[in-house]
Amino acid sequence: MKNEYLIGVDLGTSVVKSSICSSDGVIAGSASREVGLSQPRQGIAEQDPDEFVSLTMETIRDALASSSVRPEEVHGIAFDGQMAGALAIDENWDALTPWYPSALDTRYQPYLDSMIESVGDPLFGMNGALPFTAPRMAWWRDQSPEIYRRIKKVLIISNYVAGKLAGLRADEAFIDPSYLTWIGVSDTASRRWSRELAKEVGVDIDLLPRIVSASSVVGTLTAESAALCGLRSGTPIVAGTGDQVAACIGAGVVHSGQLSDAAGTFPVLSTCVDSYFADTRNSMLIPLAGPLEDQWFPIMYISGGGLTHRWFTEQLGESGTAGQYESFDASASEIAPGSEGLLCVPHLIGRGCPADPDVRGAWIGFTFQHSRAHFYRAILESIAYDFAEALDVIREYRPASDFVEVRVTGGGARSDLWNQIKADVLGVPYRCLSHEDTSAIGCAVLAGHAVGVFDDIRAAADRLAPTAGLVEPRAAYRE
Repeated sequence: MKNEYLIGVDLGTSVVKSSICSSDGVIAGSASREVGLSQPRQGIAEQDPDEFVSLTMETIRDALASSSVRPEEVHGIAFDGQMAGALAIDENWDALTPWYPSALDTRYQPYLDSMIESVGDPLFGMNGALPFTAPRMAWWRDQSPEIYRRIKKVLIISNYVAGKLAGLRADEAFIDPSYLTWIGVSDTASRRWSRELAKEVGVDIDLLPRIVSASSVVGTLTAESAALCGLRSGTPIVAGTGDQVAACIGAGVVHSGQLSDAAGTFPVLSTCVDSYFADTRNSMLIPLAGPLEDQWFPIMYISGGGLTHRWFTEQLGESGTAGQYESFDASASEIAPGSEGLLCVPHLIGRGCPADPDVRGAWIGFTFQHSRAHFYRAILESIAYDFAEALDVIREYRPASDFVEVRVTGGGARSDLWNQIKADVLGVPYRCLSHEDTSAIGCAVLAGHAVGVFDDIRAAADRLAPTAGLVEPRAAYRE
């Protein structure tokens, strides 16, 4: 059977990556570029939307060059990206604002506080989480009225890039249901906007895009974009989905009761369930809509937990030395589980789930006997402890679920030590995958479904997610 090729583009906080995936799940070529992040001081974070566009075209071109795939063999492109944040465009699809990445930029916080005070429980119950986009829109309205008057649509970064490559105009703007939880004016369970809620929080709902399924064709590659990408003009562009949903699909976590650990910039523990629920009791789990109507992904994330990990190695490692993570892992593996009573709070930019920006980074209980390796191991253990708390909440809502394994993806999946720590703490085996491009595979599944390469999203995800080694929990260290 002849292979058909699909391109997945992952628009992360730190990196833009494009991968070419065959219809049997083999990555034929990939390329990545670091993307800039301006953080002049705490609480301010901005990214250039058009840098994402140019890096997308560069990485697609380079991914093709690294493969033997011909442009005419590529049947579609789908995008995934950062799930929370906002940017505004004018009628010509030109950016009026930077991309404000989620909780890294907190200037919207007073407006969120005001919305919570005025609306109360429905804000969380209907959306499924506290929002990022609606309070950002209120911030623009009050602080940048000249820009606000010019806004035609408010977008997520992956939708912006897709629209640029397709040459869309503002009235063609789109969003898939996975992002609704973060907006602030949705009836997420019904996968629609709520005019009633928008009125209560004071947001113009007409500035939000139409809602389409993740496997919808939203346009085709323009001649100009095609030339810059190295693809053929008219290549279908598919809506795609949020990065966490794409990663679950690419990891084969598409059936109820499965668990996924995305060990990246924002560490995420997620599961798959067949119906919506809002975690109003704990405010810890956030329900994301999957591409199928009976598919939901409750997640818990740790804001910038991967950045905390990186910060430690950069600040306390040997300057300019390669292989810092491996070196720290080796020394931390000599430390007994529990770090001899040393505890870490990993939330250097505030806790995300539940939302509490005043819970900040700390080490607690250190003595003269604790070394640098203890402090490092305590960071790894702290992520596992947060995950264990989230798993308890998942079981609270789904007590009959029997979790047989956690499928781990992302850069942290390469750490045997971290996988063992998390397996021990959660009491659930950790399964590594034989590839790291789970988001790309997830995008390929959606693109393939959109253009007729795959008939069934679940079946394709099952087939394209080969697993590798299993790390068993050690009962002796569970407590």
